[in-house]
Amino acid sequence: MPSSNTPKPKLHIPINEKQSSFFQKPYNPHSQSQLSPIPDNSPIKNHHHSDNNSSQSQPESSNSSSSPSPSTVEGDINCQTPLLQPPMSPGKLESGSGGSSDSYPFPSNYKKQSILGNFRNFRMNIRNRLPNTIMKKILLIILALGLLSLGLHQSGANQISLSSGSNTQASLSDDLNMSNSDELTKPFRKPKKPFKLPFGFSTSTGPKYKSIYSDIAGQGKREIDIASDPLPLSATLKERLDAWKEAPGGRGEIDGEVEHGGFVQWNLEQCDTISEQHNTHMIQHSANMWASVNRTSLHQYRMELINHMENVVLKNRLHENYGHGRGIVMVAGNADTLTRVKWSLGMLRSYGSELPVQIYHFPSEKPSEDDPIVQELRELGAELVEAAGQTKDLKKNKSYHLKALAVVQSPFKEVLYLDSDSIPTRDPAYMFDAPNYKRLGIWATPDYWKTSANNPIWSILGVKCRNEWEMETGQMFVDKEQHLDVFLLIQYMLENHQFWFYFSDGDKDIFRWALLALRKRWAVPGRWVGAAALPSGTASGDFCSHTMLQHDSWGEPLFVHYNLLKQIPSGVGRGYSWGRTKQLPLFNTWPATPSTARLDEPPTKPEDDDLPGLGDVDCDMLADSNEQGQARSPAKEMIMRRAVRERGIKVKYHGGWISALCIDLDYIDPRPEERKEADAKRKQIAKEHEKSIKPDDPQVIKPALTKTGDDGESEEEEEKEFEGIIYPDWEQSPIEVVQWRDDPHLSDFEQKIYDLGFKPSGPGF
Repeated sequence: MPSSNTPKPKLHIPINEKQSSFFQKPYNPHSQSQLSPIPDNSPIKNHHHSDNNSSQSQPESSNSSSSPSPSTVEGDINCQTPLLQPPMSPGKLESGSGGSSDSYPFPSNYKKQSILGNFRNFRMNIRNRLPNTIMKKILLIILALGLLSLGLHQSGANQISLSSGSNTQASLSDDLNMSNSDELTKPFRKPKKPFKLPFGFSTSTGPKYKSIYSDIAGQGKREIDIASDPLPLSATLKERLDAWKEAPGGRGEIDGEVEHGGFVQWNLEQCDTISEQHNTHMIQHSANMWASVNRTSLHQYRMELINHMENVVLKNRLHENYGHGRGIVMVAGNADTLTRVKWSLGMLRSYGSELPVQIYHFPSEKPSEDDPIVQELRELGAELVEAAGQTKDLKKNKSYHLKALAVVQSPFKEVLYLDSDSIPTRDPAYMFDAPNYKRLGIWATPDYWKTSANNPIWSILGVKCRNEWEMETGQMFVDKEQHLDVFLLIQYMLENHQFWFYFSDGDKDIFRWALLALRKRWAVPGRWVGAAALPSGTASGDFCSHTMLQHDSWGEPLFVHYNLLKQIPSGVGRGYSWGRTKQLPLFNTWPATPSTARLDEPPTKPEDDDLPGLGDVDCDMLADSNEQGQARSPAKEMIMRRAVRERGIKVKYHGGWISALCIDLDYIDPRPEERKEADAKRKQIAKEHEKSIKPDDPQVIKPALTKTGDDGESEEEEEKEFEGIIYPDWEQSPIEVVQWRDDPHLSDFEQKIYDLGFKPSGPGF
């Protein structure tokens, strides 16, 4: 983990990177052992730990006899340009087809240029040292004839090789049976290199050991694709750490490893169309840091986390101390957050919930025993717990690194974690029995944004960028027996949040990074996050959302997370706080309407009852969806329609100066231009075909079915068939606006919470 010298955003290049050998040693074009100028001796072996945060020792710079490189000149460096971007696809580097002579930074014709250069030097030496006599001309003629003879011989050999069909399997078989005399007449062919297993698993004598990736060659996939897939639920922590360690992107100075620029090319395979959904704050905050990484530093960051998990967690078997029972865990310390917890628990107990509650706080925030809030929380069945040995970051408003610690230290085996401003709409205990939670052991909610393909965290994890919504951790269900290792990793990262927040906008996405690092997946709500808003508009816009409405596994509202409402200073009170929500539909109607259909909607309802659907949705059923709704994991048709329609959601801010800071949802056409033109032509053809069919045409006469009536007489009933073909109206937004008064879970929510003394705004977070 980087030391206190962690790079600051104002620097273009971190100090520790400026002192590294990358900036002190120029390229050596004659080196055949590396693909980059970075030395083989990775600085990770000189890495030391301190009591709280591990510090990053600086790699020793090696002296170079060559002239100083421009990179060693004092002054600022433009880090907006990636340091090393191979001019070839990552696949070529990965497959080893480039080789040390064909791959970056060496040009593909490097050897050819070297031979020509040596020939020119030889010719100049002859010209300068021999007198201008007949002997000089004779030598030049002999040299020219020799080169010509060599060229003709090589051309003849190539023709023989091509005509022999030496690249076919049959030819290779014949070679094995050739006589010695035949072999003498056969042109020499360079033997093929022995097959190597991925991730450095092989030696000249065979595999080092059997691994979860040992059968990658038979799967016909790339390393990065296999590394980006989840591991079975039964995989051990050691297997997960081994998979992470050997995944591309952060393996350090090994042949075939890509630089960050090469990994970004992989990321763009799925994340090149999310510019309208980017987390722009992260890009603005961390762009310079992102541009300064190289594969040595990425390896160092990855191994710091893996070493902690191996040497502390796995060695001491900390992930096996998962407790028992069920309970709620919250984090709150100052008077403002404790008061919000009181309102949340008041609502919870009003539903009849009996789940025990623990509230964690920093030692410096411990309220006195005679504080009324202590007694009020005790009466609500809540226990205040001091996070011993923890110190609050005075520069941060939030208790960032207590979230994971609270889950880890709580005595409960199954935990519902709640932010102080996340209020349930009913007793949430039933969610411990939701199909997707029971299947995966963890349930988390989506955020409004997506992660940039440029974020180096993908390389650190060894996972290709996922086109999916980031994670919003105001509410989570966790089975610690299955995922305590994840939260021990999260705890370590949050304890060093000054560095890891360069890759995550606060604590929220650290949870997703830890799950992906350990090759795990999580359950998601049955409906994407809703934007809950004021009952009327503001001066800056008609729709002012200040609350994230998170739904349960079946798409019903469960948590009112009023994160922006706390920042509205005035004008909000009883009857004026919530009124409507913008959301996506459940897509569970058939036939689908033009606005909710997906491209190539089947004409009849598919038989997909064997696939997971509403109540059992996980993140891979939505991630990387294409225009047909096919995502990383198969799902029911209705989930596929949801996946493809979420591609067009756009979140935008407004207000903040003439009115409250608000969020609104918009919808954009996610199709590329060529797809728009093709779909428009097809839609026009379909309309013309419908017009050409006459009303009495037999094609449109619906067959009649016979059924038996109550009196035993047979009756005729028309079969309800799918009428026509639906071409999605991509320009028609599927977003719907629903009123709180029409929802049984929300109609009296505002009245109840104000009866508990609720105040929407406060000085804290």
